Amino acid sequence: MKIYGTENTITLTEEIGKRLRGMRVRAELTQNELAQRAGVPKAVITRIENGLPIRMDSLFELMRALGCLGNLQVLLPEDEPTASEMLRGKKTRMRVRHSEQENTKKGDWKWGDEV
Repeated sequence: MKIYGTENTITLTEEIGKRLRGMRVRAELTQNELAQRAGVPKAVITRIENGLPIRMDSLFELMRALGCLGNLQVLLPEDEPTASEMLRGKKTRMRVRHSEQENTKKGDWKWGDEV
């Protein structure tokens, strides 16, 4: 199943469980072996593979044991500076204030019908 971002939480949890099960099977690990490697109870693996929710820390441990924790970089990339921020040295944005002298010059302007 392709994930488009419109799926509900139950569907996403089921899909994550299927994908983790596939990774476990490809790694030729039993649920018990993966549980030992990840340091989580076997029941956690059974739950996620059956499409039930688990705690995030357990998910991270399973991903680490399966060698795919680095994929979180793709899922949640670091906040990178924009090109303009890099050119400016990533300074914080500040409001522009005009000096009093500039403000008084602007006060001399007229619409033209006040003459």
